Amino acid sequence: MTTLRNILALIITGFTFSLSGQVISSDTVFIQKDSLLGTSQSIYFDNNRNSRFYDRINNWEFDKYDSASYKYSIDYFKDNNLILAKRTPLIPFTNWIILKQYKGKYYVYHPCDLLFHFKVSINDSTFIDWTGEGPVANKIIRQKKISDNKYKFKLSGINSKKRVLKIQIIDSNKRIAVFTEKKGRAGKNRYLMIDSVKIKSVPIIVNSCIEKQNELQFDFDPSSFDFPIEAEIITNTF
Repeated sequence: MTTLRNILALIITGFTFSLSGQVISSDTVFIQKDSLLGTSQSIYFDNNRNSRFYDRINNWEFDKYDSASYKYSIDYFKDNNLILAKRTPLIPFTNWIILKQYKGKYYVYHPCDLLFHFKVSINDSTFIDWTGEGPVANKIIRQKKISDNKYKFKLSGINSKKRVLKIQIIDSNKRIAVFTEKKGRAGKNRYLMIDSVKIKSVPIIVNSCIEKQNELQFDFDPSSFDFPIEAEIITNTF
C-alpha cells in the first residue's frame, strides 16, 4: 500500500472530474493518489469552504446505529445505579471536532471511512465521545471553570470509570483547544480540537476512496504544542 512517503503533491490543471460524488476543480491540490483494485483513491486539499465534506464530519444526528450505541452506554449507568444529574455546561462551546496538523498548519480531516473520525459533544447531563463505533455517553460527575479559557471535567462511563479532562482554549477566534485527559492509571493524552461552529475557518483534507477497506494511509504531523500550556499535573482527583 502506498504511504505518505510517496507524496505526489500534484496540482491538476485544465480539467475537472468527479470522485465519489464530489466534483474536483482544476485547482485541486492532491497530496496522494493511487489506484487499488481498479478503484480511485486520493487524498487532497479541498479549498472550497462550502464543501459538503465539512457537513459530513459535522453531523450530530443519530442514526439507528448511533441510537443503539448511545443506549448501550446509558444502560451502563442504570445497571450500576449511576444517576445522571442535569446541569448547564459551564463551557460555552459544546460540540468539538478533532483537529490535525500537516506541515505546521491546522486542518480538519474527512477520512474515507468515518470509522476513523472523532468528535465530542457536551449536554446538560453527559459528555459524549463520538467514536467509530458510535456515540458513547459519560456521566459528568463534576465540572469546573478554572478561567475564561480553561475548564475541567471529571467523567465516568462504560469505557473509563475514572477520567479527568481539561480543556484549554488556545485560540479564541478560531476556538481551537487542547484537550488533556487522564484515564485511570494511564498516562496523559493530549490532542487538538476545534469548535464545530468554526471548522470552516480552517481548510479540510479529504481522504476519498470507493472501497473503504483500501483506504490510503495518511500520517499527520505529531501534534505540536508551541504555545503556553498550563503546567498542571492531571490526576484523577478534582
